[in-house]
Amino acid sequence: MRATIVGILIASFGSMPAAYGQSWYEYVNREDRFGVNFPSNPEIESFEYTSEFDAVFPAKIYRAMRGDDLYAVTVVDFTASQQVHAAMEKTEAASGSNVWINDQRAAVAKAAREFRQRGGEVTYDAWSHIDLVEGHQLQITNDDGSRTYAAMYFNGDSRRLFVLEATVSPRSPPAGQFQQSLRFLNLEGERVRYRLSPNGCSLLPEA
Repeated sequence: MRATIVGILIASFGSMPAAYGQSWYEYVNREDRFGVNFPSNPEIESFEYTSEFDAVFPAKIYRAMRGDDLYAVTVVDFTASQQVHAAMEKTEAASGSNVWINDQRAAVAKAAREFRQRGGEVTYDAWSHIDLVEGHQLQITNDDGSRTYAAMYFNGDSRRLFVLEATVSPRSPPAGQFQQSLRFLNLEGERVRYRLSPNGCSLLPEA
């Protein structure tokens, strides 16, 4: 199945049982190299993700519910991006040597655009970073009064796109703690803090 991130999140919203009695905890996934705060143990679904430049990559969505509120992290694995693009049939204009790199760098903008296209009133829309991994954050008030807190980051170290969504009811508190709770892990499962290189593009581990 190929799907957009936002489409999968919409399809899953409201499909899981209430869980208000459960406490938040730190969920850690060493395979996809991230940690995040979840209200319950997430359900995991694998799917095929179509990128900005029409390449297909493996992805997973991690979903947890707290009552009517949805908390989800989508992870898209771009580690084989160069090989995937090399195997694609393309026009000469679309087959440049850097297309696979540009596809990764476009991932954050694509994810943000898909949230805006869902509709509702965008009340916050700005550049962001977590541990100096650059990304974007959105807050949207939906037509039914629910609020969506979204964040998306591309970690060039792990070659993964991370998309967080909390869509909460009008009665629920803001979901900032979830939106800000993402942590990036190294291959040993330890949290990595980064620093920007002088050119503003590369991310290097903190010394």
